[in-house]
Amino acid sequence: MNKKILVILVVLIGLFVFWQWGGIDYLLARTVFAPDYSPDTVEEEPLDEQDEPVVEDEEIQENIETEETVYMAEDLEYELEIIGEGMVIPWEVLPLSDGEYLITERPGRVVKLGQGVIYTVSEVEHTGEAGLLGMEKSPDFNNNNEIYLYYTYSVGNQLYNRVSRFIYDGNTLTDEVYILDRIPGARFHNGGRIKFGPDEKLYITTGDAQVPTLSQDLNSLAGKILRINPDGSIPHDNPFEDSMIFAYGLRNPQGLSWNPRTGDLYASDHGPSSQDEINRILPGKNYGWPIVTCTESDPRFEDPISCYSQFTLAPSGISFLPWDNLKETSLFVAGLRGNMVLRIDLDEEGDFIKEEVIINDLGRIRTINYYADYFIIVTNNRDGRGIPIENDDRVIRLTPILP
Repeated sequence: MNKKILVILVVLIGLFVFWQWGGIDYLLARTVFAPDYSPDTVEEEPLDEQDEPVVEDEEIQENIETEETVYMAEDLEYELEIIGEGMVIPWEVLPLSDGEYLITERPGRVVKLGQGVIYTVSEVEHTGEAGLLGMEKSPDFNNNNEIYLYYTYSVGNQLYNRVSRFIYDGNTLTDEVYILDRIPGARFHNGGRIKFGPDEKLYITTGDAQVPTLSQDLNSLAGKILRINPDGSIPHDNPFEDSMIFAYGLRNPQGLSWNPRTGDLYASDHGPSSQDEINRILPGKNYGWPIVTCTESDPRFEDPISCYSQFTLAPSGISFLPWDNLKETSLFVAGLRGNMVLRIDLDEEGDFIKEEVIINDLGRIRTINYYADYFIIVTNNRDGRGIPIENDDRVIRLTPILP
């Protein structure tokens, strides 16, 4: 055999072995997908002169504190408790009761924490960022036991996303019904978060499916936030007639949460090479992608409440802390490449005041959900872009504590 051919074969075999043992993922996690966050890039807004603290009469102040103590969000402390380990790319966690949690794993499995896999979606196409993603329960779950899933599937060589409804009997999922089908899909940019709002409508985030122009196309479901009835029909009060589209011009939104004080919907959106956004979502509004990014302002489009251009946050799940004894309204954001949980404090109108990194030593954070005075978060260090440690990926209880 020619010596040159032999050398090439040896190199190819070596590369194959290196890839099979996760070497390529390791190098990518250390280079291309390594966090580019620096603590100096997260700053508080300076106080205006009129915002400086005013010293009040001590007796009046004492009476106010006796009536009601209001705390600052920055004074919160946090406890962490690992409640699940060894997950395989968990994407969503759904608390059903205190101690009963369902979790989706991107390869297609639904896991009941403490019990194991209870259901596998046979049609899931797990490739790149695609797979089994969002999960939500019916607003009337206690009576109908309905669970909704968002997942990627294929027809021939084409990828799509689907929302299906199942019945949960306590042990498994049964009776799948397609609620929304043929949402454009791709290896990347599939959106995937589904949440019922205070109006009991189902909100769905969709990515641009790697075709940015679809985000501006009102005839496409890609790059949008959709709003439907629980049975998949179109609400009569949607902003566009006979359309599921609630808002558009988004790139890859993966977080939804409602401000407990204003009632407004907020969403996270992945930008191109940073330029990530947190947006206040208003009916029928255009958020600009791909015409503008969050570093550019254009009166035709809605500006984000917070833009990240100095480092890559890669925001996924978001969740408000609905406590009424805090001065600010706090939104907690799960950062993937940012490797953090970020707290964003908003004023009474829902506008940005300041932000603070709460956690930055757990690796990639995919999801954060508030439930019963604590948050549940999941890590994504085994998704090919992180550096997993023993027992990754994990499910963690994050409990805010007042001073």
